[in-house]
Amino acid sequence: MDYCLYTFSSSSQAMKAEMLLQEAKIKARLVPLLPEIDAGCGLALRFSIEDYKEVDKIFSEKNFAYENRYVLTYVEGKRKPEVKNYDLS
Repeated sequence: MDYCLYTFSSSSQAMKAEMLLQEAKIKARLVPLLPEIDAGCGLALRFSIEDYKEVDKIFSEKNFAYENRYVLTYVEGKRKPEVKNYDLS
């Protein structure tokens, strides 16, 4: 299964992003920043990659900034060793 991770410059931005997605009924959660990612506030917003277009639309409409986006892949319940920076636009 693939997930998107968005990073933010502050914890308050990360929490606000989570609230925006909850309001839109998109299943998301804040997770600790992975060791492969050296950025931001130490938190990342994780959600299903299937929702990335809707998330981008919400963030664009709200003029809400994030720091970066990554793809996180799990195979048989285990995280693959690489986390990829992505551009799905």
